[in-house]
Amino acid sequence: MLKESQTAPGGDAPAVPAVLVGRRQELLEAGLRLFSERPYDELSIDDIAAAAGVAKGLLYYYFGSKRGYYVAVIEESARELRARATFDASLAPSERLSLGLDAYLTYAEQHSPGFITMLAAGVGSDVQVRVIREREREAFLLLILEGIEATPTPALTLALEGWFSFVEGVTLAWLGRRDLERDAVRDLCTSALEGAVIAAGEVDPSVAGLERHVRG
Repeated sequence: MLKESQTAPGGDAPAVPAVLVGRRQELLEAGLRLFSERPYDELSIDDIAAAAGVAKGLLYYYFGSKRGYYVAVIEESARELRARATFDASLAPSERLSLGLDAYLTYAEQHSPGFITMLAAGVGSDVQVRVIREREREAFLLLILEGIEATPTPALTLALEGWFSFVEGVTLAWLGRRDLERDAVRDLCTSALEGAVIAAGEVDPSVAGLERHVRG
């Protein structure tokens, strides 16, 4: 964060007042709460401003439009989710995988309307949200590859991409039903990951045996 006396790297850009940076962050945090309670399409810019306790002109000042605000909130949501799902590399691979899945499911549970909206927009016509979603999928899959100590091959990459689509589908169904405990959903996803890695090993012998890292 730039302080009021600072300039951007290179010294060419004007200083960004810390109060403005802090105010924008407060609005993003308000958006995380708001879009976790109500879907995007149900909210007007007036609703958002009232819920955030600001004049709607301030939202336009920082984000340009309701859509700009929403995309910025999705970016903040992605940043928070990635931070939650990243763990100390000194932990055992199976422990990192378990903690990462648990963090993913916990976040989805705590922000369910916003999470559902993000996935729905990510496969629809909202290009900006789809780009964010695909970027975060790639980042999460990279964490999985690191967790199972694997070098990506076509078979393994395809298997993991299919597995993550499974995780998203299971998570969406679970959020709608809530008929399993989160730990059980995590274990279901872990078992599916083990199966996906085994299947990749049957197609590509170079990755055979990597499933041992899934459960430790």
